Amino acid sequence: MTGVSVGTSDRTSASGRPKKMSERVANVIADRILGGGIDVGARLPTEKDMMAEYGVARTTVREALRLLESRGLITIKPGVGGGPIAARPKYESLGNTLKLFLQVEGATISDVIDLRLTLEPVVARQAAEGISPDQLEVMQAALDSMRADPRNYDNFQTQNALFQTTLYRAAGNAAFRIVMETLWLLVRDAEPDEHPLTTRRAAIEAQQKILDALTQGDADAAGEAMTEFVTDTARYYRRWLGRIIAQPVHWQL
Repeated sequence: MTGVSVGTSDRTSASGRPKKMSERVANVIADRILGGGIDVGARLPTEKDMMAEYGVARTTVREALRLLESRGLITIKPGVGGGPIAARPKYESLGNTLKLFLQVEGATISDVIDLRLTLEPVVARQAAEGISPDQLEVMQAALDSMRADPRNYDNFQTQNALFQTTLYRAAGNAAFRIVMETLWLLVRDAEPDEHPLTTRRAAIEAQQKILDALTQGDADAAGEAMTEFVTDTARYYRRWLGRIIAQPVHWQL
């Protein structure tokens, strides 16, 4: 048995509590998945192999796998030929954790909306300075698809999500992107089943104005167009969805 290879700093948590062996094993596996040593979608070694590799008991391996599954780093495939499969965490998982803290603090959906709408113009300005031709093409195609059939709400939601996430990626800041996508998902989950057709059409044209500024590489114009868009969005939320956005954030598994 080789045992778990960890440094001194890996033996204690941020609070100074000694880490359990299962946590140390989970950290080693997580580093391999996130570092590319184990490809996403690849099957992890068997429990027996991991017991031998890390020099731990079966219960320790299973607890480590449960920790990784709870963080979205593996999925467990049932049946013959199944087992732990390497995965990547989803933004929905981060959003659900954020909901828990927002509920503890008594935050409302309106608070989340205010934060997102405050940050959106900053994102647009940053994106204007480094957006790629491919990203501009993706965003234009998304708008064209929405504009061609605005009554198709499923398509509107899908293409609107593509427009937004591409914009966040174009800003060139990974931390910013993670925060913005998480906030966007929290607001989306609180929205009604469908927005009115006139609201969808207005959103498409407002987003086209943003995209035109991005295409020109004009950060000021992009920020101003986004400010106009989010101001109108906030007005819509408060006029027609006041009851919904006044509700506290509610966490659920």
